[in-house]
Amino acid sequence: MDAGRPACKKRIYFTYLFTLSLLAIFFYHLLWNSRKTNLEVSRLREDISLLSETLQQQQRHCTEKREGYNHITGDPAVSKGPSAGGTCDSSELNAQVETLFKSKIGTLMDDVYNLKKQVMTSGCAFQGNLPETKNEAMALSTMRINYASEELGASIINVLAKPIGEVNFIRKLLGLEFMANPPVNMLRSNLLPGSCFGFRGSNATVFLHLAKTIIIEEFSLTHVPKETTPSRCVDNAPKDFEVYGLPPGSHKKELLGQWTYENAPKKRAQSFLCKNTSSFQSLVITFNSNHGANSTCIYRIEVYGKLP
Repeated sequence: MDAGRPACKKRIYFTYLFTLSLLAIFFYHLLWNSRKTNLEVSRLREDISLLSETLQQQQRHCTEKREGYNHITGDPAVSKGPSAGGTCDSSELNAQVETLFKSKIGTLMDDVYNLKKQVMTSGCAFQGNLPETKNEAMALSTMRINYASEELGASIINVLAKPIGEVNFIRKLLGLEFMANPPVNMLRSNLLPGSCFGFRGSNATVFLHLAKTIIIEEFSLTHVPKETTPSRCVDNAPKDFEVYGLPPGSHKKELLGQWTYENAPKKRAQSFLCKNTSSFQSLVITFNSNHGANSTCIYRIEVYGKLP
């Protein structure tokens, strides 16, 4: 009986230690989720503040142009060109506002397009005599569904990349190597500086699961403008990359395109057309280079297509 007591004590000790480890992991997970939620709320608040400040700066700039005076003659200055009608040529500010605006209404436009498509296919579309303006027709024709949106059900299956920071055993065990810049940021509409999938170097492979199986027609990448970054530098934008389709139940990839993202100041969102007739739900995206930085940030991926 006495010989069995040490073995029993060891079992109790290991059971106690294992239970404590599980509790520690559970509470760490709860704290991480709470921190993640608070961070998202904070970033959303900063995004709205940035958009409001940009609009106010643009409005003040336009007002100063319209109300400026000729300091030589003392007469009011006469505006020429587009600014004479009450607007001003501030293309950089317009580019920032357009980027932020598109990031916020993208999901809403997708939902509206999806609802319109359901109504049209059900035969319940209104056939009245209300006229449709040209602008309304053009707006509806440009609304498309982003099947790489997290809100619609897209997800990141796996990534092969080097984390920017140091990774300890606990983080690696819990799958938190990219805790500061998780890959799921690529599927979100937030375009605040730092809200990206960040990795060391310029090489990474992303396995993406789309919301639906579609015939892919267009792939899009968006990077933040340098005016919104503290360093005024966007050399961490991706450059050369490839996109492959992965058929169900097969490991043989099909190349959809090889493209280069141009780090142009007024062209932060760039689209690339796919000549493809096959349908896919899983994609493999390989990033091969960036524009000169020691690390790379992928902000937003969008995938458009049609149902097979």
